[in-house]
Amino acid sequence: MYFRAFLLVSILALGNANTLQGTIDVKRLEGILQENLKSKDLSSLYYAVKGLKQLNAKIPNICEDLKTIKYDLKNIEQVYYLTNTAALSNCLNSLKPEVLSAPAQTLDEKDATIPELYHAVYSLKALGKGSVYDKEDGLKNLIQLLKKDDSPANYGYVFGLCEHMGCLAWNAQHAEGVLLAADESDAKALHFEGGLPVTSLVLSTILRSYKSLSKPSPLTEEQKLKFAAYLVSRRSVNTARGAALLLEAAQALADDQPSPISIAVKGKKYISSDSDSIEISITDLLGRPIKGLKADKVLAQSGTRLADDVVVLSKQPLTQKPNEPTTFILNLSKIKAQYGLYKIALSADSKTASVNVAVLGEIQVGSVEVGIGDVDGTTSPKLTTVAYPNKLAEKLQADHMQKVTLKLTVKDKYGAPVLVQQAFVRVAPAAAAGDLEAIYVAEPDNAKAYKVDLNVGAISKHLKHRSGAYSLTLFLGDSAAAAPVAWHLGDLLFNFGHEVALPATPAPAARGPLPEISHLFREAEPRPPRLVSDVFAVACAAPLLLLLLLWAKLGINLSYMPFTPSMLLFHLGLGGSLALYGVLWLQLSMFETVRYLLPLAAVTFLAGHRLLRRLVADKQH
Repeated sequence: MYFRAFLLVSILALGNANTLQGTIDVKRLEGILQENLKSKDLSSLYYAVKGLKQLNAKIPNICEDLKTIKYDLKNIEQVYYLTNTAALSNCLNSLKPEVLSAPAQTLDEKDATIPELYHAVYSLKALGKGSVYDKEDGLKNLIQLLKKDDSPANYGYVFGLCEHMGCLAWNAQHAEGVLLAADESDAKALHFEGGLPVTSLVLSTILRSYKSLSKPSPLTEEQKLKFAAYLVSRRSVNTARGAALLLEAAQALADDQPSPISIAVKGKKYISSDSDSIEISITDLLGRPIKGLKADKVLAQSGTRLADDVVVLSKQPLTQKPNEPTTFILNLSKIKAQYGLYKIALSADSKTASVNVAVLGEIQVGSVEVGIGDVDGTTSPKLTTVAYPNKLAEKLQADHMQKVTLKLTVKDKYGAPVLVQQAFVRVAPAAAAGDLEAIYVAEPDNAKAYKVDLNVGAISKHLKHRSGAYSLTLFLGDSAAAAPVAWHLGDLLFNFGHEVALPATPAPAARGPLPEISHLFREAEPRPPRLVSDVFAVACAAPLLLLLLLWAKLGINLSYMPFTPSMLLFHLGLGGSLALYGVLWLQLSMFETVRYLLPLAAVTFLAGHRLLRRLVADKQH
C-alpha cells in the first residue's frame, strides 16, 4: 500500500489568465446525437438532427419515422420541432397539411407569449411561409411583451425573431445591455439565468446578428473566455438537446474572432532519458486549429526549475508536428539530465499558459548507516554500513533505554546528491500478522543527508509494548523519480521492558458455515382480564346511557323546534360528528379524523347559528 504514495504526479495545468482549461468533446457529443436519431421523442429527434447538421455529419433518411412519430398538433412547441426536423432532413412532403393551423392560430392570439410567437414564426418559416409576421407591427408587439417580462430568455427569442424579420439593428442596440445581465460563477465563468438553453440562445443569436451586420463582436476578450469556460464545464451533458445547444453556442463563440484558445499538454506528460520532448495541443473551443496562428509565434517563453527557481530555457520555439496543425513539439533535451520539476511558460501569439513538466530521473541510495546508542547520548552509536540492496548481516538489539540511528544519502544516476519529496522509515513486526507499525519521516540537513532517530521507548506505545523481532524498511519517492525505492534493511530485536511478546502468526481460519444467530424477542405483557375491559367500556358509555335514560323518563319537547333545513343540517352534522368519533375509535388516525371533521364542523356551526337566530326571532314574536 505504500507504493501508492509514490505514484507519478506529472504535468499539472496552472491557473492561466487568458486561455481555456479544456475544450468541448465534440466526438462524445456527436455520439449522443447519433444515438437519438432513433428516438421516438419528437424533441430529442429534432435536436439530434439539428446538432448533426451543425457538425456537417451525414443524416439518414428519417421521413418514414416522422410519419409515425406521435405529436400534438395543438401544441405549438411540438409543431415547431416537427416542421423544423422535416425541413432539416428534407422531409417536408411527409407532413400533413393541418400542421399550418397551430402556427397561424398562435399568431392571431392576443395573449400569445414570446416563446409561442418564436415557435409559430419559425414553424411557418420551415414550411416556406415565413413572411406572414410583419416587421414593424411584430417588433412593436414584441417590445410591449418584453416590458412585461424582460428575462434574458425572452430577449434571446426576440433576437431570433429579428434575425428572421430583418430588425437586426434593434438586436445590436440591446445586445450589450443583455450581456451585462449574465451571472458570474467563481469569477471564472459567465452564463445566463436558465442555464445552458438560455445561454446558448442568447449567445448564438447575438453573434449571428453582429456577423450579419458586419460589426465587431460586442463581447470583450474576458467575456468570451468566461462564456467559453462555462461551456467547457458542461461535461455532464448527456441528452440530444444539451448536446445540440452546447455545440451551437460553442460554434458561435469559436467562430467569433479572436476566439478563446486552449493550450494543453497532449499525450506523454514527462520526459526521461529515453525521450526528450513533449507535445502541446493548441486549439479553439471545438478542438480546431487556430485561424492565422503561425508556427513561429508559438514559444516556450521560459522554463524554471521549481526546486531553486533557476531559469533553464528562454524564448525557445516549438515545432509544428507534420500533418497535425494543432500539435506543437517542445524539445527539452537541454534539461533532460537535470532531475526535477520545471514550470514552462508557453505562448501562442498573445495567449499564454503555464504547465509543470517532470524530468524523470533515477534515484539511488548512496549509503546507509545503522547503529544503536543510548537515548541520553552518553555513548555514541556504533554504525554499521549497508550497501543497497543488501540487508544487515545480523539482527541489532535495542531496549527501551536506547535509540536506533539511521543515516543515508540519496543520489541521481550521475552521483549528485538530490532531495526527494518523500523519505521515511517503517517499523513493523517481522513475522506476526496484524496492523502494528510505526512510520518516521527522514528529514534532510544542509548537506542533503537524511537522518532518523528511532527512540525505542517512544516506539513502544505504537507497537503495543510487544517485544520481539521487527523489520526495518526504507521508502524513497518523488514525483520526478522514474521509480520509487522500497528497501528492506533487515530485522531489529526490541525489548520494551514489558512481559508482552508478539503473538505467533495465527493459523488460517477454517472455512465453513458460521454459527446460527438466534435472538429472543421480549415476550408480550399479559392483557388484563375480560371483566376489567368490560367495566371500563361501560364506564366510558355511562354518560350516553344516562342521557338516553333521562330522555326516556322526561320526554323530548319538540314543540318549539322549527322544522327547517338549518335544523335538519345541524342535527345531521352533530350526529355525523359523533359517528366520526366512533370511526376514529375503530380505524381512523387522528389526522384523518381532523381532515373529515373540519368541513363537517363548519356545516354544523353555520346551521346551528342560523337555527338559534330563528328560535330567538320566533320567541320575540
